[in-house]
Amino acid sequence: MKGLATLLIAACLVSIPAISGPLEMLFGGGPSAMSLGDINASLGVFNTLITHLNETFAVHPDVTGSVGLLDPMVSGLSLHAGERLWLTDWFGFGAAIEYFNSSTSTIGHYEGNEISAIDVALDITTVGVTIGGRATFLDAGLRLGAEGAVGYYYVITDRNVIFEIPSEYPDVISSVPPEGDEHYTGGTFGFEVGLCLSYTVANWLSIGSSVSYRAATVGSVTDSAGSELDLDGDGASESIDLDGITVRLTVSFNIDLSLNGE
Repeated sequence: MKGLATLLIAACLVSIPAISGPLEMLFGGGPSAMSLGDINASLGVFNTLITHLNETFAVHPDVTGSVGLLDPMVSGLSLHAGERLWLTDWFGFGAAIEYFNSSTSTIGHYEGNEISAIDVALDITTVGVTIGGRATFLDAGLRLGAEGAVGYYYVITDRNVIFEIPSEYPDVISSVPPEGDEHYTGGTFGFEVGLCLSYTVANWLSIGSSVSYRAATVGSVTDSAGSELDLDGDGASESIDLDGITVRLTVSFNIDLSLNGE
C-alpha cells in the first residue's frame, strides 16, 4: 500500500505541470472609488462647523483667520499584485493582494487673545487578500473576459483632530468634534466582480485593463483600548463602507509550467 501511495503521489506531481497552462504574475494600479458614507457624513459635520466659524470671525473685530474645508473621501490610489494559473485556454484561477488608500486633511487657526488651532487629518488604508477566477469569452487578438473574487479586507484608520474654538466666540458650542490622535483597525469579508481586457505583447508578456466593483463594509473599527471610531462625536460609531469601482492597468508576466513547452 505504501508503495502504491508513493506511485500515485509521484504520478500527480508529474501530471500537474504537464496539464497546467501558464502561470501569470500580474502587477497593476489605478484609481479606486470608495463610498465611505458614514465617514463623509461626519466630515460634513466638521465642514459645517468650520464654515460657521469662518463666517463668524470674518466680521468679528477681535479675531482674524480662517480654516479650509475638508475634501470628501471618495477616491484614492489602488495597487494590485497577484498570480493566476490558467487551467484551460479560457479559464484561470488565482489569488491577489490589493492596497488602496484615501485621506483628507485641513489645518488653520484663528488669532484673537490666543491662537486657536484647527488641525484635522484622516487617513484610511485597506489591504485586501482575494481569491477568484477569470473567464475569457472573446479572443480576437484582444481578450475580453469577466472576473470575480472573494476576499478579506483589513482596514487601518488614522485620526488626528485638534479643534480649538476661540474664547471670543459669543455662544457655547455643544457639538465640538472630539480631539485626539488615534489608530483604529477592523476587517470584513467582501467580493469583487468586473470586466477585463488584455493584449498579448509576447509569449511571456501581456498588458491589460479592468473595471471592477467591490462590495465590502466594515461595521466598525476599534483602537487599542477597544473604543470604536466616533469621528463627529455624536455617540454613534462610523462604519467603513468600501463599496466602489476600481479602474486598473496591469502588466502580466507569463511563466510556462508545462514540461513539453507548448
